[in-house]
Amino acid sequence: MDNVSIRILLIDDNPGDAILIERMLAQVRTPPMEVSWASNLSSGIELLNAGSADLVLLDLGLPESIGLDTVRNLYRKVSTIPAVVVMSELADEDIAVQAVQCGAQDYLIKGEVNSALLIRSIRYALERSQAKIALQQANDELEHRVRERTTQLAKVIEELHEGIANRELAERRIRYMAHYDELTGLPNRVLLRDRIMQAIGQARCCNTRIAIVFIDLDNFKHVNDSLGHQVGDRLLQAVAGRVRQCLRNGDIGARLGGDEFVLILPLVGEEDDPGAIAQGVLDALAQPFSIDGHMLHMGASIGISTYPNDGNDVDTLMRAADTAMYHAKGRGRGNFQFFTPALDRAAHERLDIENRLRNALANHEFVLHYQPQVDIKSGAIFSAEALLRWRQPGKEPVSCEAFIASAEDTGLILPLGDWVLRQACNQLKLWRAEGHADLRIAVNLSPLQIGRPGFPATVARILHETGLPANALDLEITEGVMMQRNEFTLATLISLSTMGVQLSVDDFGTGYSSLSYLQRFPVHALKVDRSFVRGIGHDMNNTTLVTAIIAMAKSLRLKVLAEGVETDEQASFLLAHGCPAAQGYFYGAAVSPANFSRLMMRS
Repeated sequence: MDNVSIRILLIDDNPGDAILIERMLAQVRTPPMEVSWASNLSSGIELLNAGSADLVLLDLGLPESIGLDTVRNLYRKVSTIPAVVVMSELADEDIAVQAVQCGAQDYLIKGEVNSALLIRSIRYALERSQAKIALQQANDELEHRVRERTTQLAKVIEELHEGIANRELAERRIRYMAHYDELTGLPNRVLLRDRIMQAIGQARCCNTRIAIVFIDLDNFKHVNDSLGHQVGDRLLQAVAGRVRQCLRNGDIGARLGGDEFVLILPLVGEEDDPGAIAQGVLDALAQPFSIDGHMLHMGASIGISTYPNDGNDVDTLMRAADTAMYHAKGRGRGNFQFFTPALDRAAHERLDIENRLRNALANHEFVLHYQPQVDIKSGAIFSAEALLRWRQPGKEPVSCEAFIASAEDTGLILPLGDWVLRQACNQLKLWRAEGHADLRIAVNLSPLQIGRPGFPATVARILHETGLPANALDLEITEGVMMQRNEFTLATLISLSTMGVQLSVDDFGTGYSSLSYLQRFPVHALKVDRSFVRGIGHDMNNTTLVTAIIAMAKSLRLKVLAEGVETDEQASFLLAHGCPAAQGYFYGAAVSPANFSRLMMRS
């Protein structure tokens, strides 16, 4: 405390006692003690609340408050109590103990107090008070630290719980991504295998069957290439939704990847027919899809295998269903086929064809033959249709029907199609140089070529290289191209037509074209399919259809040409009903360039 004065408040109603105490304390010099006096408890409490004392000497015999109630009133009414020494006339040990329990630091008996005892008592009370304050401060600091640590611990625990929750969420997400397709939400290839194994085990135990249904979307790549992957992804999601709606309770649908889906169908009873479910999928997908303002038509080819007939394990069943699916594609797409052992042999043959195709173009094994297109009335040849042949070493050339599907599936149709177009234009250039100045050339196009960005530029470049006018080239498209009805295909055909290239619809009548398609697309001619021409004079339906197609072409101001004409009767009928042009064996088969030159000389 050094020389800082100790402020002492004396609360006593006896002036004599007050003077005596003041004299006793006046003797103290280190540190000096300043005494203030209050003659009643109320005045003392007021001074204490003003903070004017370090220690209180409290008389327990005040008129307004007697005994221990004086101590209690003091502690109750003063916010911050300094050290307290109580004084009493009574030498009562119990009261002394209770006074200390109430908060006082010491108890003095007035008749026994002398200067030394009073000073010692005051110093002792101050020390105890300061120790108590220090202890309280230490306790407060400890409680603060405990609370702070508890808060930190609670935060750590919360972060730990959050971390655990996030890790569990991440683990669930990882497990989901490992087993489900993120785009469609269907089981993926990994989970599919597991579910097929489970289905096989269940069927084996219950002596039942299961069917594996392999679904491949037809021409989906064209959507991706022409409209972009965002539209393609949304189309896949819409397809997945429709496939789900075709499933029964207990059936499982999965996305194998790309545009391929697989269904697992438990066949409990003999009446369970996987073909009915496959047809339901085809019917559901046949309805147009509205994606980002585009009306898209998406068919599918479906293959079906069954356990135990077609295999006893996952790989065998999947391979059998895949083989059946390719057979469905070969049957014109948009249908389903069941696996048979004969299809397995066909699959091996198809794989062999694909392997040999990859080398055929580099080895110059492809050639073009040309079939004349003639004016029926005069018999004059006005155009040549370029038809692709594959001339394998030691074998006769085979027509494109035998390998074109494999070329499209492998993507080889794109470089092969460019080769055909360039070769045909070069040949026409030679014939025109020989004096056939008005001769034209017709080339068949694959939907994949039309769907490839930059195709009109490729055509323009080949025409420029060969020096041919655009109207000398007739590109033949199928009705399926028009059925796609997307803006990219339309823009491609308009670009070709604007260049002056002629566009013909090949095999007209075998698809689902309508007048609205023909009016919207910039086509110049229709080619009546050979299957209708073959029935002229023998099949009333075919005869009527040919007549109707010719009339429709005239009404739309389109040229018309009949394919597959084999007899004079057919040619006469066509000419009589207004079809001016034809091609077929009646006029000549597809022949080599040299033989075609001889045909032109004779005509």
